[in-house]
Amino acid sequence: MDKIKKAYVDSRFRTRDSNSDSDFKFELKEALDLPDNTVCYIDDISIPHTWRTIESHNNKFYIIFKKFYLVGGGTSMTEAYNYMPYVLELPQGNYTGPQMAAAIQELLNSFNLTFNFEVLYHTARGSITIEATNPEGMDEHDKFFIPSDFGIMTWLSNTNGDYPWTDINGYPERIDPNNIHSINGVLRNSDMIPSSLQSEWYRSYESGFIDLLTVHNVYLHCPNLGHFNSIGVRGENTIIKKVPVSSGFGYLIIDSVVSPHDKIDVSRQLIKTVEFSLRDVFGSIINLHGAAISFSLVFVSTD
Repeated sequence: MDKIKKAYVDSRFRTRDSNSDSDFKFELKEALDLPDNTVCYIDDISIPHTWRTIESHNNKFYIIFKKFYLVGGGTSMTEAYNYMPYVLELPQGNYTGPQMAAAIQELLNSFNLTFNFEVLYHTARGSITIEATNPEGMDEHDKFFIPSDFGIMTWLSNTNGDYPWTDINGYPERIDPNNIHSINGVLRNSDMIPSSLQSEWYRSYESGFIDLLTVHNVYLHCPNLGHFNSIGVRGENTIIKKVPVSSGFGYLIIDSVVSPHDKIDVSRQLIKTVEFSLRDVFGSIINLHGAAISFSLVFVSTD
């Protein structure tokens, strides 16, 4: 067994070519040549809870408006509808329930449509209601629909691409199926119902119990330690530690070894430069906004 039994890692001492404090390379001062039957424990973990309720990975609000109009003339007037799918962006930051409701209301009423919205947070239910009121020029047939992530992805195919997504200014918005970045996780809008012209349109929507703690666990990834013998919920095999988010915004999350089975087999590995990343369950890098993480690598012989 190498003379080094423990290595301390701090992202403030990352290499110059690292991306950030949560996606970095760390170079040991000397290489560790680990023999057979060696395991590693991740201990003394310190992670500052500095990410926010709404970040770039969950700030997009998808909504589809259904607008009524009449076509034809005289006695041959018939009803018709136009559909307008929008991708809006909620300002990034920390929110309470009432602040979230106020921000969504301001966002929905910020551009020129005949819709007018009242958005309220309900303390007793922990939910948000979004209701279309009747300003001048709004027909009672005018409705809206807030699709889930599954609904977002099925909208174009189910409408033959006739009603593409646009931003607040009406410019086309390309949807990346791997990076929807929607606010649906916060709204608990997770049904598997496809979106189409026959969707259940409404004038009042109520969210589930809103999730203001958007990251429940953080996952420490490292492709250089171990033999890829763990598996994450998305099939990834580079996770070396799962840390529950046990502290609120502005406080430190502290974690340590809690089980003798929580070990990584590092037998016959030569370690010098190690890559680490801190991610959420969806694989997104967690933005620590300049704060640093630290932890220890403890090497133990099983002989």
